[in-house]
Amino acid sequence: MVTVQATRTGAPPAWAVKQRQLFAAINGAAPLFMEKYVHRGGSLRAHGKLDDDYECFASWPLCYAMGGDERLLEWSLAAWNGITRQWTYQHQQTVHREFVRHYDMLHLSEAYTGFQNFGLADPAIPENTDRARRFAGFYLGEDPEAPNYDPQRRLIRSPLTGSGGPLFTSNPDYNLIYGHASLYPVVASLEPGWEKDPARHAQIQQLYDEIVVCGDVPMNLAITGLFSHAFMLTGEERYRRWVLDYVEAWMERIRRNGGIIPDNVGLSGEIGERRQGQWWGGFYGWTGRYSVWMICHALITAAESAHLLSGDAGYLDLLRSQLDMLLERAIERDGDLLVPYKMGAEGWHDFRPMDPYAPGHLWHASMEARDWARLDRLRRGAAHGPHAYAYAESPLPPAPGAEEWRPEGAADWRRVESDLYGNKIVENEAAHLTFLGGDNPGWPEAVLDANLVQVQRNIERLRGDTYQHEWQSQTLMAQNPVFASGLGQMTLGAPFPCYNGGLVMARVRYFDAARRRPGLPPDVAALVEKLEATRTVVQLVNTSALEGRQLMVQAGGYREHCFGEVRWEGGSAQVGGSHLQVELPPSTAIRLELDTRCFVQSPTYDQPWQAGGG
Repeated sequence: MVTVQATRTGAPPAWAVKQRQLFAAINGAAPLFMEKYVHRGGSLRAHGKLDDDYECFASWPLCYAMGGDERLLEWSLAAWNGITRQWTYQHQQTVHREFVRHYDMLHLSEAYTGFQNFGLADPAIPENTDRARRFAGFYLGEDPEAPNYDPQRRLIRSPLTGSGGPLFTSNPDYNLIYGHASLYPVVASLEPGWEKDPARHAQIQQLYDEIVVCGDVPMNLAITGLFSHAFMLTGEERYRRWVLDYVEAWMERIRRNGGIIPDNVGLSGEIGERRQGQWWGGFYGWTGRYSVWMICHALITAAESAHLLSGDAGYLDLLRSQLDMLLERAIERDGDLLVPYKMGAEGWHDFRPMDPYAPGHLWHASMEARDWARLDRLRRGAAHGPHAYAYAESPLPPAPGAEEWRPEGAADWRRVESDLYGNKIVENEAAHLTFLGGDNPGWPEAVLDANLVQVQRNIERLRGDTYQHEWQSQTLMAQNPVFASGLGQMTLGAPFPCYNGGLVMARVRYFDAARRRPGLPPDVAALVEKLEATRTVVQLVNTSALEGRQLMVQAGGYREHCFGEVRWEGGSAQVGGSHLQVELPPSTAIRLELDTRCFVQSPTYDQPWQAGGG
């Protein structure tokens, strides 16, 4: 393995000191969360919804994999097992064979992103490999208990699936009242109070089951992250083939539907089968309350998964085609470029700014000029805030017009917000993109300052007894002190992972050579300064004045990339592989320019000292 040594000495830059402070703050705050909310053995003292319980710990194995305390991995494993036991034997017994019996893929995929992150933390845990096989098996069409998938038609048979198989009946109240699905055109509009009339409710129940709950929807594409996880743990080709087949099926549906992804596909494979041929109106689809937001999250996961597993950038068109389709329908109003977020009887409507999160993921994957040009266009057309579509702050249904986007204040893509948690953290993606584009030099310190504020805020909440989130189910989530997003952007060069089944799409990752574990060694800070199609620039700093450190740098989060020549101050060498070693004497720093060939190797979780490592 090629080894390079840092020779530049001096005081560490402010961002490096703050990065180590953030690691220390997270390591110190996590025990407070454990003490307050987790029993010995991993079960929780208080609960949200099933997905919210799991989400409380999704960032913990990822933070460990970047260099956090070893206990973050141990605690999150214990919590995952404890939560799984509780929801199996208590709490409505909604987990079966360690997997949710029936859930919509929006929430199911949110729940299992933390499970996927265990692969980055430690891929050698036998029961997690067994689980990955079993979980993917529920969607292979081979498990008689869980016939979720139709392999002949390449479709998932319901929006509600899991270890108990597909559901073809579900209570309609929440999704129809909150606007997550519609019955149009069979029912043009629902009269107020329909849910309180038993006879009318029975009619709507039957229609809802026939129209909404049978067949495939775009949100189901989020399961591709769990399949990709299974492939990288096992190397079994059937998981890769399933992802590619399923993504290709949806790309074909887009072509058949004139370039627009349909949001409902019947059990026969027919678009709009239960809606008189109408391609819109389905579960979490184009008429839905969050429409583009939900659809794009599933498309991100699926496009990135297929690209990662195949190395074929053509799969990115699954996402790119829909972004461009929306931009073709954009309007300009008061200096703002707005795209339609919904389709209905009145046509395309609900115009809002296109959130940079989805096109940012596309650029990270492709590194193509046309995808950066799209981001430039969006930024030029962003005259006003707020964020395109903030999630609801109240559990109550919104009043008519209450969630309409209205321009307010000046938009600033360089600003980092500190009052965010959970999936709202994606609102800070634009600031990272502007830094990588060379127009936000203060971003590293700004994002670390924001994350430190977030950790400190949650320490205060944990030490008090009064905090309660308006959404009761998110009270624990909103106190989670383990913030991995800024660290992932800085150290890995990764966009914030897609909340719905998304994998961590890192340009580089690190391993502590002395301790033979993933992540940065103690005292070491990292900053990915530049990403290009064939070049990666990263700065490494040893903040310790007393101890030397040694680490390995890997090309890609899953060894999917390969390094060519590496250049640094006063030297160069040919790597010709996926790893190089860096020695950092006390108080030294080094900037590495790495020629990088992206997506040229089959991805794996194997660490450098495991099978196939080196």
